[in-house]
Amino acid sequence: MAVSRSVMWGELKGMRKIEAAEQMPPEYRETLVKIVYALASTEFASVEQHQEWINKGPTAEDRFAQAQVCADEAHQGFIDCKMLKGFGPDGEAMADRLLTLRRGEHPLHVFNVPFDSWADLCVFCFLLDNVAYYHLRAFEDSSFAPLAREMTTMVNEERFHASFGARRTKDIVQNRRYQDLAKAGPAEAQKSVDKWYPHALDTFGAAKSKFSDLAVAYGIRRWGNEELRQMWKGDLDKQIAALGLKVPDQAAGRRVH
Repeated sequence: MAVSRSVMWGELKGMRKIEAAEQMPPEYRETLVKIVYALASTEFASVEQHQEWINKGPTAEDRFAQAQVCADEAHQGFIDCKMLKGFGPDGEAMADRLLTLRRGEHPLHVFNVPFDSWADLCVFCFLLDNVAYYHLRAFEDSSFAPLAREMTTMVNEERFHASFGARRTKDIVQNRRYQDLAKAGPAEAQKSVDKWYPHALDTFGAAKSKFSDLAVAYGIRRWGNEELRQMWKGDLDKQIAALGLKVPDQAAGRRVH
């Protein structure tokens, strides 16, 4: 996707995109710092979740894919940290802190939850990397030019992660040979869908959020929390059902509303 030179939506529409912290109104800066910090935190936390499984995939392709996922997530995290450091000493401190966090300390709860099995990892990629895909799509052509430019590669990387998860979840449900290799079948896939589905819905944030509204108003991202959640739900509910699995109750197990 080509990146425009001008802001394409929101209150700043028509202005040149913002390139540096010095150009930002205080409220814009505060909103953007929170977004970049949240993005970076998910990348490093995801590496921590995946790394212990890199050599446990049932096939060579699986092991390669997990190594690639970790490399992509780490690369994205360091790019986000570089953006954070562009905000001065406070941004530098936030970037440095992210590199010290471990499971149980990550800002988003879902990244503090370990994978219980190979099937659990695959369903996580299927559901949560599609969450990441929708989040990053919302930043395409963002009013913050460095973020918009990074989306030209990050969106496709998340699509790869999600596609890997979707394909292997399908194999766990339908492919007898892969079921034997993964030591899992439809029941295990359903258990993991039930586990990660509420986390996925929560990860979009509160339905009513001043922070979300500001991000859209300033053109930092295109859609708000609830709109993104419903986009994801409309897409993933169909994919889950197409596999012959049950779509969980959207209210069950939720922490964020």
